[in-house]
Amino acid sequence: MIISKINKIWLSILLMLFFFIFNLFLSFQTLYNNSTESQNIFLHIAVSSIFYILAIISFIQYLFFKESTYLYYVLYLLQNLAYYSLIFSYKANTDGAYVDFFREVRGYLSLPLLSLNYCTYAYFMIAFLQLKTKDAVSYKWADIFGKLFFLIFTLTIISYIVIKNSAVGDAVRTIFLVLCMPLGIAGIVIIYRRVKNIFTTILCAGTVFFYAGSVLGFIFSFGLAHYPANIFPFNNWIFYTELGATLEAIMFFSSFAYRNKILADEEREAQQKLQVIRDDIARDLHDDIGASLSNINILNELAKRNANNPLKANEYLTKASEDIQHVSEGLNDIVWNINPKYDDLENLFIKMKRYAADMMDGKNIKYEIIFPNKTDGITLDMHKRKDLYFIFKEAVNNLIKYSEADNAFISLHIQHQHLKLIIKDDGKGFNKDTVVYGNGLQNIKHRAAIIHSLLNIQSSAGNGTLITMEMDL
Repeated sequence: MIISKINKIWLSILLMLFFFIFNLFLSFQTLYNNSTESQNIFLHIAVSSIFYILAIISFIQYLFFKESTYLYYVLYLLQNLAYYSLIFSYKANTDGAYVDFFREVRGYLSLPLLSLNYCTYAYFMIAFLQLKTKDAVSYKWADIFGKLFFLIFTLTIISYIVIKNSAVGDAVRTIFLVLCMPLGIAGIVIIYRRVKNIFTTILCAGTVFFYAGSVLGFIFSFGLAHYPANIFPFNNWIFYTELGATLEAIMFFSSFAYRNKILADEEREAQQKLQVIRDDIARDLHDDIGASLSNINILNELAKRNANNPLKANEYLTKASEDIQHVSEGLNDIVWNINPKYDDLENLFIKMKRYAADMMDGKNIKYEIIFPNKTDGITLDMHKRKDLYFIFKEAVNNLIKYSEADNAFISLHIQHQHLKLIIKDDGKGFNKDTVVYGNGLQNIKHRAAIIHSLLNIQSSAGNGTLITMEMDL
């Protein structure tokens, strides 16, 4: 059963409350830890204060922006802090006021907390980079890694229940522990290779701090190198781990303001593009459809006035029928152009071929049309698609109306993100030096310039016409 968005929010808030109380409890234990020196306790309290401040401010930001990024970030902070608090309080003495159960399981919580922390980081990354809407492949990868870490978390809990005190259980949990960091690094690398922007760079930089501190912490904690206690006032390996995590947390938090600015700019740009689309639709409706509807109304009135002259009335009704067909085609073109499912070139080519074939069949012109069978998923934005289609449509219209051709040849090729369109006929042609360019050719030239394409029109009296257009996709 899919958890609703509201339930996810409440679940996140309950988890944040749980980890907040859990941290307070562990911090209280740390203060009474006789085996921990005061400077190390001071370090942990300082780090805890930073994490709490960042968590509180981030939660307030969530209340303002209602964005899940902040919830995941708060959870990530509190889980991180719970992990470090657990390490600091691990050897703390507990008196009879605390149940024996907590005293027993406290040592088993670090690995589940670590794997859950990695899981939360994966979904924080999805929300922070907006992978679900901006890169479907990266979203799937990040989601897989999130589920893998949750699986490790689940299997770790099961292992403590089924094979708690055994060599096999220790080996299994060691494998899980060793897997966490390489899996985390692999996830970051995969996402960064696909989505290279300032935000993935920030995530990578913060993660480098975190892993650098974690690696040093592991090295010193397992005795692989001697900890330089004589250099740092904090004579505990956790100093490096917490320092790396703190730098990462501050870096992520600092990036929120810049991220919000970028998102606001993107939203403003989207609104501007939407306004351009609205203006284009309004202009098309007014200039083309509106004019045709007015003409239909006039022709209808003329037909009524000539009711006693059937031939004349029929002439007006025939023209009105042609204008109605023109209006229908115009409305269809507008709807087609704004529908995002037609962004794919394959759909555009199908429409172009159908239009040319229908027009030439109606005039008994023999034709050959060559278009690519595959477009490899290449897409065009709405404006380029519209201009390319109308250039093609206008050129075919001119061929039908004026060329008096018997044969026509149309080809379109794509190679290395470069498109080349050829429209050729064996009609009467025209003299480029003396011909008066009508709206059709002027529109073709204007639209070609808009999409930065190279347009060439070759024609001479009695030798037909050749139109070529080339553009980068």
